[in-house]
Amino acid sequence: MRKIAYVVILLLSVVASATAQHDYLQDIQKQEVKEATEEEQIARGDKLKVYTLNPNTGDLLRAPIDTAMLGFYNRMKAESRSLAMGYLGNLNSPWESKMFFDRPLYHPQFMYMYGLHGMLIDPLTARFYDTKSPTTQVVFLRHGDVQTREEEIRSTMAVNLGKKINFGNDVDYIYSRGFYNSNKTKAISYRFFGSYRSDRYEAYGYVGNNYYLMTENGGITDDAYVTHPGNFAVGTNEFVSTDIPVKFPGNIMFNSLRQGTARLTHRYNLGFYRKGQVEHYGGDEFQAPTMIDTMVFVPVGSISHTFNYTKSRRRFKVKGTLGDSIYPNLFIKQLNEAGEVIVAPNDTTRMEEYHNTIALSLREGFHRWAKFGMTAYIRLENRFFTLQDSIAGVPPTDKEFTTYIGGEISRRQGSMLNFNADGELAVVGSDAGAFKLRGQLNTAFSLFRKKTEIEAWAQLLNVRPGYFLRHHHGTLHWWDESFDFMQQLRLGGRLQLKDWGTTFSLQSATLKNYIYFNSTAFPEQVSSPIQVLEGRIAHAYRYRSLGWEIEAAYQTSSNQTALPLPKLAAYGNIFLDFRLPSSTKVMRIQTGVDARIHSSYYAPYYEPATQQFTTQQAIKVGGSFPFMNAYVNVHLKRARFFFEMYNLAELFMKSNRFSLVHTPYNPRGLRMGIAIDFNK
Repeated sequence: MRKIAYVVILLLSVVASATAQHDYLQDIQKQEVKEATEEEQIARGDKLKVYTLNPNTGDLLRAPIDTAMLGFYNRMKAESRSLAMGYLGNLNSPWESKMFFDRPLYHPQFMYMYGLHGMLIDPLTARFYDTKSPTTQVVFLRHGDVQTREEEIRSTMAVNLGKKINFGNDVDYIYSRGFYNSNKTKAISYRFFGSYRSDRYEAYGYVGNNYYLMTENGGITDDAYVTHPGNFAVGTNEFVSTDIPVKFPGNIMFNSLRQGTARLTHRYNLGFYRKGQVEHYGGDEFQAPTMIDTMVFVPVGSISHTFNYTKSRRRFKVKGTLGDSIYPNLFIKQLNEAGEVIVAPNDTTRMEEYHNTIALSLREGFHRWAKFGMTAYIRLENRFFTLQDSIAGVPPTDKEFTTYIGGEISRRQGSMLNFNADGELAVVGSDAGAFKLRGQLNTAFSLFRKKTEIEAWAQLLNVRPGYFLRHHHGTLHWWDESFDFMQQLRLGGRLQLKDWGTTFSLQSATLKNYIYFNSTAFPEQVSSPIQVLEGRIAHAYRYRSLGWEIEAAYQTSSNQTALPLPKLAAYGNIFLDFRLPSSTKVMRIQTGVDARIHSSYYAPYYEPATQQFTTQQAIKVGGSFPFMNAYVNVHLKRARFFFEMYNLAELFMKSNRFSLVHTPYNPRGLRMGIAIDFNK
């Protein structure tokens, strides 16, 4: 704890001394040269637009384009998903944030996907494009040598046929041999998408699939192989990480997850035409557009329909048999030829979901008195479940049906004040009585002639635990529970001093009937309220070629048994950003060192049989070993690439590189990656 406090105080003191001498900058990426910037080169002004969709109302929301060179190396690795996170080492392995407010609100209906959140095709983050010319981006990553290599290749392609039709696809393929015994994983995700946009009618759709295959090793058996590696060296030969004994060696235990999805949102717009101006681009793609007079369609309202289908499947399999001492409770028994009971799980679970949403909307801004938009909707959800049976035969099935009614009121086009409030209530069906209320308010103004933004939000939830959180049938774990509805009240606020590059945030949560997985990997519900509080500060600064970023957070949980959290977490990054004079300012380079650290706490253990993170009160993780990396980022025309020395601290510090209990980070090694934008 003291070491964490010293690091945070040192970083803050450095920033304080520097800010007394120099001006803060709003955005360290938007300075230096008068020629077309990197973002303009790739996005071609406003000729490439990216959108996401509101899943209930079908409204288009403008999304950012990842074209920034600064921090490219960091966005391409698992550790960047949160200020502090725990995972199994591989890029596509299950993970959980150690910061409570960076976690999902609750487990998904198909709870086995919980550890892959943020990595799956999601209606909230699925993107649609509008481009004046074809666009393609390809990213390739590599980490490790031939025996342990981790590789990823992903691409996005989008093209317009005229002004109204766009189509394309996303592909992401990961293959990792693993830095530890029985740690191999592979994954492939793909999506084909398309859209049609006219004044009166709009349609957006996609089909896609996620597939993950993970070899499970259960963690290493002796932490001393990481903390005291010299004790296990033979002569002058040091052992490698793949020699460390693990709980399940020999590539015998597997988890495979599949999730297919299809989604269609279409709506008819009601409105009128009036005289107006639109942007017109000339032949020069970097030239500012001119305005021409024309008739402009003004949407007043719309009626929309959204259909979503998702099919999820999980299989847990062991090739061979397990010793009965590891899992003493056996719920599905099998016999060998000699009539002896053997432990050889081959469990499967399935779920299908059908959602239909109909929404009526009154659009914001169609008249000077229409200062906000309103939407009302009704959603019908059908879910079908297939469980594992204790004996051979037809597996048991179950189904649920729920009808939700909801609405939203929002203002997004205001110059000073914007807000969004929405809510929904389950009126009929299995989840009757469940509700969600959410509100968000943000404003921007000038404080001491500096741009300042304030944001506040609140959430009140009353949700029924998902079906597979209540029912799990497997060889090694089996439960059927009738948990009470879970309640959450979340309040938060953020102050952003944009010209100073500083952000302060404060969040609190009150959890009632919280569900966690205990040390035996079974779910348990806590009836008494749990309080969680987090305060966070982030700062980005640059003076000439020198820049840095820091972020620090303090959080506390009133129940460290059910919800253990590290109290302190910090991230620091110091770098040089410059252009080579000999390259006529075409080549831009960022080089620096970053580090992450958090205070010690009782980190969870990952249980492969249920794919959940379980609590324990025996071993603490963190507090003494920073996760440190040295890197070089390079931008050359339409290409970005990086080289990174991963886990640099092992060169000069005693290693204690644990991410979770008995689960270490990967050892020191070289990572590299490249992103190329093929734009016409």
